Amino acid sequence: MATHVVLSPDVREKLLSECSEITNFLDWLESIDRRPGLDELAMNLSNLNPNIDAVKNSVGYAEDGYKRHVIKENNFYELAIICWKPGQSTPVHDHEGSDCAFLIVSGVSTETTYKINEEGVPFPTDLTIRKSGEICAAKEQDIHTVSNEGDVGLVELHVYTPPLSRYNIYSNG
Repeated sequence: MATHVVLSPDVREKLLSECSEITNFLDWLESIDRRPGLDELAMNLSNLNPNIDAVKNSVGYAEDGYKRHVIKENNFYELAIICWKPGQSTPVHDHEGSDCAFLIVSGVSTETTYKINEEGVPFPTDLTIRKSGEICAAKEQDIHTVSNEGDVGLVELHVYTPPLSRYNIYSNG
């Protein structure tokens, strides 16, 4: 399961002062007074080349599960850095009410997408492996897992629109 933390003001300011790419992305998010669409989120994330050392120095890993570090949120978005140790993954879930786009900052991300069968049990339909610099965009109703199948830490920059407030976790049967 996830460990959820909000970056302290000091850590957040240090990250933003050392990572102009995330600062510029955050400035763009703050400049719009609406829920951004997945296409524009993906486009803006694809232009990012964040300072990996600054990002890694601002976050950490959970012993069990994965760790979400919220940078900032308002009524329209939530910006978070999510970290997985090797072998860690999310449960099978959706983002009920929120779209999500993310950039792989470092490591290799494995996304498995699912459909629900007649008995209400999820079954895998696709597996996508993404490397540093690649983008993923998931609609609120998409059901998936994200995992670190590699041998080094995985760090991703996620933006949820609107902020992630609820989700469904699905049992594998």
